[in-house]
Amino acid sequence: MKKLIVLFLAVTIWSCSNEEQVNTDVPTAAVTSESVLEGKVLSFKNEESFVKEYSSLAALQSEELKKWVSSKGLVSLLNVPTESVEMEGDVIPESKVIYSDALKSVLNSESKVKIAGKVLWLNERNFYLLSENEINKSSEELLNEKDKLQVYGQLLSISKSEKSLTSRSVLPNENRIKTFSSEEMNVSGSRLRHVVDLYNETIVLNDAIQTSKMFLRSTLQYRSCSTFRCTWKEAFNLRNVISNFCECTSGGWSLISNISTINGVTGTQTYLISSWRLLPAPAHPDILYTNFIISGPITCSIVGASVPGVSIDLSWY
Repeated sequence: MKKLIVLFLAVTIWSCSNEEQVNTDVPTAAVTSESVLEGKVLSFKNEESFVKEYSSLAALQSEELKKWVSSKGLVSLLNVPTESVEMEGDVIPESKVIYSDALKSVLNSESKVKIAGKVLWLNERNFYLLSENEINKSSEELLNEKDKLQVYGQLLSISKSEKSLTSRSVLPNENRIKTFSSEEMNVSGSRLRHVVDLYNETIVLNDAIQTSKMFLRSTLQYRSCSTFRCTWKEAFNLRNVISNFCECTSGGWSLISNISTINGVTGTQTYLISSWRLLPAPAHPDILYTNFIISGPITCSIVGASVPGVSIDLSWY
């Protein structure tokens, strides 16, 4: 009987610790500056300060991020227009690479950042460590030499195994992307669709998970046809997006944040919906490295349009 009581108390203490940790992981809109601009790159004292500022930025919306970047005087990757060629077809591939707006905000226009005195360059899913002779080289020059560069960190999915090549624990579906598209809406003669990217962004530095977050990216598109072909391009109609996701969590994942736009949004919008934290080790550490869980609909409606909104049921499996 005493053993059962002790076991119950241990589980209760760990559960409370879990809840407290999740609650403290909610970033505030007021971002405490952890970085300074050194030349053309943001410099962070250490990996902890990098993660702290990145996590705070992850809670901000597009316009707030642009203001933050401007206040830093940084020409960031967020300022660089990107071509969404992979989103033009009827079927959208899930092999594309997506960086969150928060990550793009702390990287300069050449995808460089300085952490603990080390200048890192992000190319696709690898953070490369740059030497003094390589710091001022352009992205084009670094691309020609990347096979010779040292890999310092990753945004790399290795979820098919339980351990990385250097035996660190991994999260299922690290950096996976799952894309959904809605049925079409006919608004004033335009064919519109709502495209949703549900994706994980896990940052690994020094072979340790520094942070892992689940983001949802919402994009409205219109059908554009020429003589030779039809493609999908970004539409800027004012829209409202409302979700009704399950209030579920697993392992070290925080409760899912639902989305509800009241005054309407335009353009591509990115939302932080859950964060993972390495909690105090329970009796079975594997419980921390469980897969993210989500279910439920997200609905997009065009402001001022008489047509009903379209819903998409999301899942991570």
